[in-house]
Amino acid sequence: RPRPAAERVPPAAPPSSASPGPWGRLTISPLVISPPLELVSADWGGWPPGPARWHFPGVSREEVEAFLLAAGMARDRVTAVLATARPDADTGGLVATPDPELIRGLTPEIRSRLYSLLAKSTRNYDQSNAFRFFGSAPDPWLHGSLMSPESRRLVEPLIYQDGEFLSFSDVELVRSQVRDPAERQRIAKTLLRQSTMLVTLEVSDPSEIGGLAEYWGRGGRRTDIRPLLESLADAEPGRSIDIVHLLPTFARNHLYRYPKISTADLNKPLLANCLWSSLNFFRAVPDDRFLDVLTALDTLRRDYVVVESDFQLGDIVALLDEEGVVFHVAVYVADGLVFSKNGRSTVAPWILMPLERLKAYYRARAASPRLIYHRPNELS
Repeated sequence: RPRPAAERVPPAAPPSSASPGPWGRLTISPLVISPPLELVSADWGGWPPGPARWHFPGVSREEVEAFLLAAGMARDRVTAVLATARPDADTGGLVATPDPELIRGLTPEIRSRLYSLLAKSTRNYDQSNAFRFFGSAPDPWLHGSLMSPESRRLVEPLIYQDGEFLSFSDVELVRSQVRDPAERQRIAKTLLRQSTMLVTLEVSDPSEIGGLAEYWGRGGRRTDIRPLLESLADAEPGRSIDIVHLLPTFARNHLYRYPKISTADLNKPLLANCLWSSLNFFRAVPDDRFLDVLTALDTLRRDYVVVESDFQLGDIVALLDEEGVVFHVAVYVADGLVFSKNGRSTVAPWILMPLERLKAYYRARAASPRLIYHRPNELS
């Protein structure tokens, strides 16, 4: 069924050339996309709304105090936070409700260190589900958005650096100060922006067509891809094409787009996630059996072979944490770029991104994930 396309924002950096390889000569242009406004809820963040709470599971008051001091908080502020702390019977730790002005007064450096720890517990919903944007300056994230200048002045000081990504977690501060639901919706649309990339292939030498058709036509599509490549080679020199037109049907129909949920989807075990997206990469009609995580992982073990090098279009990259648990999968496209859906939310799009950036995106789950590449048995 149709899925709404993303709003595209002009790139913040010039195009660059990919490394040469069997995929041909690729040009990569940065792109920022944002979900259509009708997919964005005005009631974003944790639920129900209320004062910000910091959960410290399984630790003592003395350990919380030591951590807050190590994060760089002044002692009087640490004392103020601890004054609001109460025992949390569910976790055997503490839960604090710090004053909003104290939270707003945190420096970006302290906020980053503190929230990186809070994000390790799913009880800290706003930190563990922080809005994230690749980069080191907020302007590419916030520039030209629909939010008002007043809202930007409210949001921008609360943004902090988390590795290679900027993050925003202080949802309750903003919700308490922005009463207009339409403005909250516009703020959320801005914070949901994602950085991705447009990738184009240049074909100018007819002798390249055989190899390019072999690479981009995997999955029984060589005879479909070859005429398009031939038409490019016959055109004027320097003619290029967006690689979205060279991808299988599933990827072509989903890239840069967002899930559109129907009532029928509510009866499924999960919404579209990374396993479902990766295992359906070569399928014209998606197989919803892969919404079941156990079925999907069993299929990956049974119908795929592990490969160590010479990665090709359609290979599935699994990211494993320190315990060997698969926490994300994506599809290899070319030159270290992957096709990925980061999360099963309806406002998480299908995008292209470098594999190294994907690892940084999930660094809270694993600082140095193990990568295992899988290839369908029929393509090995």
